[in-house]
Amino acid sequence: MAITDVKQEFWGDLQADLYVSNTAVYLANQSLSELVSNTGYKAHRPILSHPQVGTYTPHSDISFEQKSASKETLEVDTFEYAAEDIDITESKQSPYDLLGHSLTSIRKGLMNGVEQKYLSEITNAQHNINGGTALEVTSANILDILEEAEGKLGAFDAPYETAMRACVLGPRTVARLRRAKSDRETRLGDSVLSNGVIGPWQGWTVVQSNNLPYSAVLGLATDPTNGDTVTIGGVTFEFQDDLDNVTDGYVGVLCGTNVDTTRANLAACINDSGTAGTNYVQMGAKANLIIRRKRRITATNSNSADTLTIAGFGDIAVSSDLTDGTDAWTSQEQESVFMIRGSIDMVLQFMDLKVGDKEKGFADLPKGIIGVGTKTFTDGSYLMVNLTQDVSDF
Repeated sequence: MAITDVKQEFWGDLQADLYVSNTAVYLANQSLSELVSNTGYKAHRPILSHPQVGTYTPHSDISFEQKSASKETLEVDTFEYAAEDIDITESKQSPYDLLGHSLTSIRKGLMNGVEQKYLSEITNAQHNINGGTALEVTSANILDILEEAEGKLGAFDAPYETAMRACVLGPRTVARLRRAKSDRETRLGDSVLSNGVIGPWQGWTVVQSNNLPYSAVLGLATDPTNGDTVTIGGVTFEFQDDLDNVTDGYVGVLCGTNVDTTRANLAACINDSGTAGTNYVQMGAKANLIIRRKRRITATNSNSADTLTIAGFGDIAVSSDLTDGTDAWTSQEQESVFMIRGSIDMVLQFMDLKVGDKEKGFADLPKGIIGVGTKTFTDGSYLMVNLTQDVSDF
């Protein structure tokens, strides 16, 4: 849709803003932010040794250990930005506050990326549920999972207070928690606060986030035929020999001379690489928002394994309708975490929103930038339990 489509005619309200507030701010330790402030880019933290406690024998010498330390570093190494161009003619002829919408969207988009970078750290947890093997979470086994997580943290003397213990799960998993039944169950709240907090349940503060790391593998060993489709996060990609024949509402991917080329075209379409208009049809605004901006899905093509692996963030559902029924999605996994708040450090630096003037023209130029660094220090890793979920039923 061109910006001219929001001029003063007969239009309804603006679409709902689908970004949510940032849960990372609630979960993270931000004590290092003051050290880095607005200058510098590294914060160092010493990891000190602990003396061994021994048994004293009267009239005998005792042993002295040398105090030692190692250095770990958090670095502000990611700088995200967003910017738009709003011409004065479009702004003045629109019933909407285009500049205000742009600035709000820029800020929320930047914070969405911050949360994803923060939650990527949960895979550094020292402990794993089910030995790290993907496990489907059901109302029947959720209490066993909570018990295992509590036992692993308790073995390292993690704080017991519910306010400190956070269980970070995706929306679909939270829905399953609400169905769990137990004689000792306490009610899980029906509402979700803007920062994702739902409330206490079974000794944990349940936090809902739709930015948890996700991955899946598509087996594609046979070249698709015209009309075959693959769907990711509600966006349908259709394979065609002629991109002019793509079904309305679908994203077209060109069938190549062989399956490796076709698979590469699909990867290029997802990653916005290669040649749009030749090897694939460029995504529209809706598909682009879902695949690239919100869920940040990327694709990796493997000719040797006849697979395409996607990675992103959130409760992502995938499906396929391929002529060769042996080609399908596998290894659909999402990472969740049981953690002590503050076990992951985060520094936010110079979040800045500005509006500039176009030098050669009449337009507002809203733009925003933020610097972010995240780190799981050694002691923090012992205060997290990672849960790899089998989410093939999403």
